[in-house]
Amino acid sequence: MSRRSQHEMSVLVPPNMGGLSSGDPRRLGPYLVIGRIGAGGTGTVYAAVDPMGGEDPLVAAKVLHSPVLADPGRRAQLRERLQALAGVDGRIYVPPVRHDADADPPWLAMPYISGIPLAAYIRRRGPMGRGRLLALAAGLAEGLLALHRHDVAHGDLKPSCVLIGASGPRILDCALPGDEEHLRRTAGAWLSPERHRGGDPTPASDVFSWGAVMAFAATGRLPFGLGEPEELARRVQEEEPVLDGAPPALVPLLERTLDKDPERRPSVRELMGAAIAVWEEEDESDAADGVKGTAITKVLSREWQGVVEPARLPRVIHLEEDGVRRRGRTPLLIGALALALALVGGGAWAVLSALGGGSAPPEDAGPASSAPPSGAAEEEPRVETVRFDPAAQQNPVDGPWTFTPVQRAEDMEPPEGVLLAPDTWSSYWTDAGEGPEEAVIAEDAEVQCANFCQPGPGHIEDGRGTYEMTGQDFIDYLGWGRVVIAEVEIAPGEGGEPEITRITELFPDPAATG
Repeated sequence: MSRRSQHEMSVLVPPNMGGLSSGDPRRLGPYLVIGRIGAGGTGTVYAAVDPMGGEDPLVAAKVLHSPVLADPGRRAQLRERLQALAGVDGRIYVPPVRHDADADPPWLAMPYISGIPLAAYIRRRGPMGRGRLLALAAGLAEGLLALHRHDVAHGDLKPSCVLIGASGPRILDCALPGDEEHLRRTAGAWLSPERHRGGDPTPASDVFSWGAVMAFAATGRLPFGLGEPEELARRVQEEEPVLDGAPPALVPLLERTLDKDPERRPSVRELMGAAIAVWEEEDESDAADGVKGTAITKVLSREWQGVVEPARLPRVIHLEEDGVRRRGRTPLLIGALALALALVGGGAWAVLSALGGGSAPPEDAGPASSAPPSGAAEEEPRVETVRFDPAAQQNPVDGPWTFTPVQRAEDMEPPEGVLLAPDTWSSYWTDAGEGPEEAVIAEDAEVQCANFCQPGPGHIEDGRGTYEMTGQDFIDYLGWGRVVIAEVEIAPGEGGEPEITRITELFPDPAATG
């Protein structure tokens, strides 16, 4: 949007943008940082603006904090990779528009893209229909082909890196130097067998990831199931994928892409051709009308009609030399705000643009209200130590999540230097209170995790969290089947349903788990 004055700018900001902490940067190169979008094991993503304005001054800026980037050789690899990514066609893949691999810490900025993460889309709506599924197949293949033309493999294609919008799919992020071990721990379901064995990203490994993502979109299930990282790595390398429920015409292609041998997988160009061929063979009416030659256009345009992207919110920000100053509650553009609130109440939802997560609200959700009922006092958040037991979850996909308040058992101390299994660690806690409770987990909740991420730089040295994650990462973690002991902050949610807004996983002797 346009500049208002020398010191003010009106911007459409992400609906899920959070505030900045004292340790967050205020400037990244030419950009002024205005809020947080999300955080993961290798970086934090911020909303930032170009003070010079332009048609859309908003960018998603990712600050990298992988400890291996302290090595000069790794920095050189990062610089080379970012330079290559910046030249990639941006119609499907979202490349960086600026980057600084030599900064401390290094960062990159991408155009901010509104959309629904594929993981959230499938969780909410179930498997894609045939037409949209084939459109997704062709679109993702086109995005990978654009990368491979620049001799760059994505290396981290997964549902949370794919946004669905009215113009089709967009591919975000990619593997960067220093991500390898983190990816094997957190994204093992989508990595090829050779990546699990320590291999570098290649076009063939991207084809495998394409197959895994497409199998998920077609069936609503992970092709190698849920499990802990070590078990998932074994299944990917030794077992065949489960493709029950995928369209029969697509199954042979999925089986070829998920072959254990990279030499037997099709090329990305073959993926595009095969997806279009399936479309042409099954859509007899279009074939009869002689549209075979324009099938790709129809696939990539018609099928995405009706997808409603999350609405960005208008905000006026005040510019200063060292960043952005918020004057109390930042003023909103009143005329546009009414429309934005109507969209939010009617079904728009937040997007974690570079880290994934987020989902649609229930179809019967009414407009949100931040004011308590007349005469009612606003309830304060409460902090509890709780146990999440996967066996107790009634709906392990969408929640609400069942938890039990607990307290440390008397006269029980974990043996020093011993890594306890989650179930054993759970036995050191006894039930407290009146029994199980239920709450939703905000998908953009602040999460500090210990057992999930494993302690590393920045971990809290009292048996508590390490890397900052999101609520959606934690929800995915519960799907591994582990019992979790955590300190949670519970606040009243919309409609009175309790909502967990902060989670700090507890685990004994962090130094023993590294």
